Amino acid sequence: MKPTIESILQNQLNKIQAEVIMTAYSENLPGWKVQKTEPDFYRFCYPDKGRSWLEIDDERYILEPGTLYFLPAGTVQSFGTEGDEPHGCYWCHFRLELGDIEFINSIHLPPFVYVRDRQMMNDLFAKMYTFQYHPTITRELRLKAIFLEMFSFYLDESQIQTQTLQDPSFEVKWNEVLAYIEANLHVNIQIEDLAKVAFLHPNYFITSFKNFMGCSPIQYVTNRRIELAKQLLMETDFPVATIAKKVGMQNHYLSRLFKRYMGLTPIHYRRIVKHSIGNRLETAVTSEEDYS
Repeated sequence: MKPTIESILQNQLNKIQAEVIMTAYSENLPGWKVQKTEPDFYRFCYPDKGRSWLEIDDERYILEPGTLYFLPAGTVQSFGTEGDEPHGCYWCHFRLELGDIEFINSIHLPPFVYVRDRQMMNDLFAKMYTFQYHPTITRELRLKAIFLEMFSFYLDESQIQTQTLQDPSFEVKWNEVLAYIEANLHVNIQIEDLAKVAFLHPNYFITSFKNFMGCSPIQYVTNRRIELAKQLLMETDFPVATIAKKVGMQNHYLSRLFKRYMGLTPIHYRRIVKHSIGNRLETAVTSEEDYS
């Protein structure tokens, strides 16, 4: 992965924490409406039949089947049926943590996306509805997993990477910082050097970097070094000692850190990925040194 805004988006999205409050299906008769509510939670609305209208901060939309709507927390919302037919709609209420709210607000998600595979979306809502009443300790995990699949679909259809790349405030400051990191993974990278690239005080740089990336500069640099090591192990026959130099580490430290991150030594990782290429199963016998 190259040092682009994609890195920022992925790091932020990987850390999103969501709480599903409730999921249900509602059917409303002609003439039904709710005026100017301002909830402190987010909503997904997925019309199943009929027509209705929705206003978000005075912007009006017609809700029709085959469209998934995203209603941000803290906005003024009004709803009502449209026409002479009943309106049916799946809905999900959820909350995000404060840092996630700031990130979601910064990427300016559209109010709706089109759903080509309607059965897929129906199934997600049905699963979420079912699991919210399961009396098991894994209920919240299952709800979160289904919700994240739905949320990921919305983000993919929103094309947030393309939109964010067009924002000069992202490009000017952070692409240069990420490019500097990528070009200097083989040497010791100091916070002061990164702060100079961003024209920021080191203390403020650390806070600002974490706000955008979702992790500290040191954590990001370490993750990039591990990713580069994985790439070199897979694509080259370089000895581990050579790869360690290319990622700015001592041989023994890379082996220890790699095993901590991956659960495998570099040698064992290389053996597995090489055997996996071309859909071949890994049949190599694990030696005792792989786990030492």
